[in-house]
Amino acid sequence: MKKQLLIAAVAASMTSVAMADISISGAAKVNWTDTDYTAAGTADTNTINHDVDFTIAGKSGATTVSATFATTSKTSTATDTTTATSGTSSSSVGEITTNANSGGLKTENVYLTTSIAGVNIKTGSYSSGDSMMSNGSRADGKISLDTTISGIKVQFEDTDAAGNNSSVTVSGSVGDVAVSHEIFDTKTDSKISGTFGGVTATFRSVDSDTDTKDMESTLVSTEVQGVTVTYADVDANDTHSSDAFFGTVKSMTDASGFGLSGNVAGNGVTFKSYEIDSVDHTKFIVNRPLANGSTFEATIHDNGVADIIDLELAVKF
Repeated sequence: MKKQLLIAAVAASMTSVAMADISISGAAKVNWTDTDYTAAGTADTNTINHDVDFTIAGKSGATTVSATFATTSKTSTATDTTTATSGTSSSSVGEITTNANSGGLKTENVYLTTSIAGVNIKTGSYSSGDSMMSNGSRADGKISLDTTISGIKVQFEDTDAAGNNSSVTVSGSVGDVAVSHEIFDTKTDSKISGTFGGVTATFRSVDSDTDTKDMESTLVSTEVQGVTVTYADVDANDTHSSDAFFGTVKSMTDASGFGLSGNVAGNGVTFKSYEIDSVDHTKFIVNRPLANGSTFEATIHDNGVADIIDLELAVKF
């Protein structure tokens, strides 16, 4: 009996040591979305979507390996019976119900980070983006090398994707102002950001050898009596995606608008009014932490084509 207890104690100790540098984190959310189209003859829709992801990270000294797995499955889709009216004409749309449990577990980011002789290294498959003028994407064979010399960070990035995607970035701070300049073979990407007299501002400019791909963006925000006021503007000569102020947009050129956000009775409240490619949008968002550790968020969005109500329950662990 004593021998069995000893073996169990040693096994438990070994398991503890083996798992000491392994961490698991993740998030899950479910969205119910009702879309009410304004065009005659277009069917309204109701959808329920689940999105679950988790990350496993293992660490040994200065080296970390991280892998993220995710599932995004549309569990049900229902199209309501509706009558759309335009002018003096109207059309009736029949009811359609489908179940689409497609999807499943997918591998997203898998990469290694380490440091050798003062050079930080990140390599593998991972996603990156650049806010209002997102030009990042998930790709295999990506690598980033950076080091700091006399307060100036120098970074080299490349990927084995088709085409020449390598770049060198020089970045640093001048007082309270952060500056970076990224050099590609066919373009440069410059950013400057800082806080001036209570106003936080970020400016970004992409100057391409092909003028049709030039872009500029400006984001300015300040706080007035507990309310954050934000103005955003993007002027581009080519379509691009966005994942910041304007929400997730797959394709746009020009956009501008303002937002107000604050706290009301423990609820985070945000109002946005903006224009994307001459289409007006209004968005109202209420976010509230729940006692069970999850977060509830309600979004009402008029995108010029439909009125959308999205209810989300989310949790992070």
